[in-house]
Amino acid sequence: MTAGLEERRLAAKIVRRVLDEGAYSNVLLRRELEGLDPRSRGFSHRLVLTTIRMLLRIDRALAAAADRPIASLDPEVRALLRVAAAELLFLGTPSRAAVHVAVTAAKLERPRAAGFVNAVLRRVAAEGEPPLPRGRAGTALALGFPEWILDRLVAQWGEDEAVAFLEASNTEAPLVVRLRPGAPRIGEPVPGVPDAVGVSRTELDALAADAYVVADAASIAVGHAVGVRAGERLVDLAAAPGGKALHLWDAAGGTAFVVAMDRHARRAASGRRRTRRLGAGVRWVVGDARRPPFRPGTLDRVLLDAPCTGLGTLRRRPEIRHRLEPSAPRRLGRLQREMLEAALELGARRLVYSVCTVFAEETVDVVADLGFEPPEGLPGRTWGDGRLLAPHLGETDGMFVAVFSR
Repeated sequence: MTAGLEERRLAAKIVRRVLDEGAYSNVLLRRELEGLDPRSRGFSHRLVLTTIRMLLRIDRALAAAADRPIASLDPEVRALLRVAAAELLFLGTPSRAAVHVAVTAAKLERPRAAGFVNAVLRRVAAEGEPPLPRGRAGTALALGFPEWILDRLVAQWGEDEAVAFLEASNTEAPLVVRLRPGAPRIGEPVPGVPDAVGVSRTELDALAADAYVVADAASIAVGHAVGVRAGERLVDLAAAPGGKALHLWDAAGGTAFVVAMDRHARRAASGRRRTRRLGAGVRWVVGDARRPPFRPGTLDRVLLDAPCTGLGTLRRRPEIRHRLEPSAPRRLGRLQREMLEAALELGARRLVYSVCTVFAEETVDVVADLGFEPPEGLPGRTWGDGRLLAPHLGETDGMFVAVFSR
C-alpha cells in the first residue's frame, strides 16, 4: 500500500464533511482519528486543519490550475485536491509524493478523475499560488480569512492587534483539562487559571475518566469568575453541554444548588446525562434565557454564557471563518443584550456574562452602560467593561468576561 494513503484519504473525508456538509472539525477529528497511531493521528490532524485554515488560498490556486470554478467539481475530487494542495503549498511535502498519493486516492475514489487530479496538482506544484493582492485584502488572504473579519477587528483594535489575533488563531491549541477535586496533580498549570493544566495524551490516558474535564483555559476561567461559595443557589442560563455548570458544582464542593438551563430539550437531556455520569447533582431545566423561569431575588449567582459567533474558538474550529456572515455579530449582539437584560432582572448578587468571541458587537457593546466591570484575577487584558482573553495574549481561546455585582 502507498505510504500515507489512508491518512490522506481520511483527511479528505473529514475536510469534505466539514466544508460540504457543515460538520464540525473538532468533533470529527476526535471521532475519526481515534485508534490511529500517534504519528498518523498527528499528520491527519495537521493536514485537516491546515486545509481548512488556508482554504481561500488553496481554492484560488486550484481554480487557476484547473481553469474552472472549484465549486463545479465532484465533492470527492474537490476534497482530494484541497488536501493535496495544502501539502504542496503549506506543509512542505515533496511534490512528487503529494501528487502520487493524491492520484492513487483518486483512482480508488473516482477513477475517471485521476488524470485530471494529476494534471491540476502538477500545475500547482510547478506554479504555486497566484500572487496575493496588495493592502488589507492581501493581508486577510495571507492569513486565510475573509477580508470583512479583518476589517472588523482592525476597526475595534487597530491593525497590529487584529493581525496578531488572527495569526495566533491559526496555531494549534494545546490540550488543556480542568482537574476535578481529588484528581492527581499532573501537567503544566496554565498561568492565571486555577485547576487548568496543559497535558499530554499519555498523561490523560493515565487518569480516570471522571477525574478531569477537557476544556480550554478560557472556559475554565469563566467558572472561576462566577466565584461560587458553599451553599449558594445559582443558575447557568445557557448551560449545554454542561461543562461550566459542572465546574460550579465542583467549585462549591457539591454543596451549592446548581441549576443548568438550556432552551433545547435534547441538549438539556444530553447535559443531564453527562453531569450525572460524572457524579454531579446539577439540576437541569428547559427554558429560554430571554424569559428565565426563576423568581427574582432567589438566586445568589447567575452565569450567562451566551450563544455567539464563536470567533474565539478558531484554533479548534477553523471552519467558523468560512461560515460567518457579516451580519451575524450584530444580530447575535441584539439577542445577547436581550438575554442579559433578562438576567439582570433576576436580582442575583453576582451576574457573569461571557462569550467565546471577540467581536465588539457581542462583547463590549452588549454590556455597555449596564454597570458591568472586568473580573479580577483573570489572564488577558481589560477591554471596555470586561476582560478579554485571547490566543495572542496567552494560551487561551478568545473569550470576553464581564461581571455585575450588587
